[in-house]
Amino acid sequence: MSEQGEDAPAESFATAKLRADVARQQMRLAKDQLKRARKRFKEARREAKRARKLAATARRAWKKSRRGSGKANGEARAVAKVASEGAAKRSRNARRVRAAGKGGGKPARKNGSGKTRRRGRARRTARRSRA
Repeated sequence: MSEQGEDAPAESFATAKLRADVARQQMRLAKDQLKRARKRFKEARREAKRARKLAATARRAWKKSRRGSGKANGEARAVAKVASEGAAKRSRNARRVRAAGKGGGKPARKNGSGKTRRRGRARRTARRSRA
């Protein structure tokens, strides 16, 4: 019976050491998994940003082709081709220079003069009487 008492602490020490090793390994695996998940998340954000840029370019090209629908068909095709190639990387300064040369001093947006647009249903002005 004294042999069992001496073997038990040594055995429990060995099992505790094994459990600690397993816990360390699990922790390392969890850290690696978290690191990979963060990388996937960052890549997904980048991809979403690219998709938004591409959608904006396609929308601009579509609007341009709608505005110039009376023009030749070849120009609309060229615009569609530009939209399919992807978002063109332009600096803000280049856009300003291009807009200043092309527009002839015309502002990009209206100054707020004129009527403002109302969205949604028109509100009733007369109230019902409560009787």
